Amino acid sequence: MIYAKQHDFGPVKGFEVGIAPLGTPIKSVYLYQIGSILIDTGPHHLRTKVSAMLGGTRITSILLTHHHEDHSGNAALLKKQFSTSAYLHPYGISKLYKGFNILPYQHILFGKAPLFLAEIFPAAIENENLTLTALHTPGHSKDHTVFHAKKEGWLFSGDLYVGEKIQFFRIDEDITQQIESLRKIAALDFDKLFCSHRPCMEDGRTRIQRKLDYLIRFNQQVLELHNKGMDEKEIICRLRIKNDLPVKLFTMGNACFAHMIRSSLNSLQSITK
Repeated sequence: MIYAKQHDFGPVKGFEVGIAPLGTPIKSVYLYQIGSILIDTGPHHLRTKVSAMLGGTRITSILLTHHHEDHSGNAALLKKQFSTSAYLHPYGISKLYKGFNILPYQHILFGKAPLFLAEIFPAAIENENLTLTALHTPGHSKDHTVFHAKKEGWLFSGDLYVGEKIQFFRIDEDITQQIESLRKIAALDFDKLFCSHRPCMEDGRTRIQRKLDYLIRFNQQVLELHNKGMDEKEIICRLRIKNDLPVKLFTMGNACFAHMIRSSLNSLQSITK
């Protein structure tokens, strides 16, 4: 069953979509429209619903926070539908032009993003009354980018936030890069956090700071236990809070707690080289 709901956050429209076999989405994805600017495009499985929800509106710019299929799945379709440009970080442009592999669970939840050629972000993205600045924030992915509306106090954060005390990393996530990206964003002035999976309409900057503090503490704990002589498996057992086996099995090992530990240990190896 397809889930689709529109939320009105003042002048920002949030379109929440997802696959919902039992009434609520397994994983909601938000696209945001501010005037004629669209941020992210949702999964390809939801293309008919997304196209209809946006029908009748005017879109002059499509901004992608990163190339992952739940964010870029309808970019090719909407680019053609609205005869407009779609923008992305250069690394993501290459991914969506040449193609990238996804796992069975990603096919089930989101579908594969069709190939197309995007463009590099301009220095500032503007419509009638809004100016957005694109800021490269790698860590979740190499091309991850957020959009800051300084005057309005808004941050369109893609997957930079998602939650404060996360317990899973994808296999390709980098904790050192995430910490640096969060540190950069925590220095900005904003209150509303337009997360792609969990929008927060107050205390956005505080939430980013709390996630930053959590990842710094987590990283330090891993390195301290390593310095005490614990190996990877022992550190995982010591720090794991919840059972991540269902997630690990469903994602075929692409997401699990162990990847957080390994990313921290990899950061230590890069320091000592």
